[in-house]
Amino acid sequence: MGTKRLAFLPVALVAALLDQFGKFHATTTLDVGTRTPLVGDLLALTHVPSMGGAFGFFRDWLPGAQLIGFSLLALCATLIIVAFYRGLSPGEPGSAAALGAMLGGIASHTIDRLRYGSGLDFLHIGPITSNAVPDFNVADIAIVLGVVTLIVELLANEMAARASERPRV
Repeated sequence: MGTKRLAFLPVALVAALLDQFGKFHATTTLDVGTRTPLVGDLLALTHVPSMGGAFGFFRDWLPGAQLIGFSLLALCATLIIVAFYRGLSPGEPGSAAALGAMLGGIASHTIDRLRYGSGLDFLHIGPITSNAVPDFNVADIAIVLGVVTLIVELLANEMAARASERPRV
């Protein structure tokens, strides 16, 4: 088994399981809309359904249409992630882990849509009375970290390639 497989599937599973555990905990311990501090005024646990996607995507759609729209997006994103994963060499565990994190986040969001009929945010940054930062979840973090990791790797590889092409003085 290549090192990319050892990075891809475990990271996907950990991201999805952590997110689902957090959502289970939030739904069983908090009423909708409530917040409770976890780390002082830095981090709070909350229970907030999220009808739309990022930036309110699909927010005004009927629930059935939202489910279809999000399912199609999840399927397309999954196919793209798997295609990129298959194109990786066995010695690229960092990229495989980033793709795994993205896949785990997408899978968890899809489970939410099927299970709750909406997304579910359970983390809040800042004082519990503040709405300066939108609420989020572990799946959101996994997707963002996966994308950022791939961008950083792309830029680092590009800079290394350019540096190797420079004439040595």
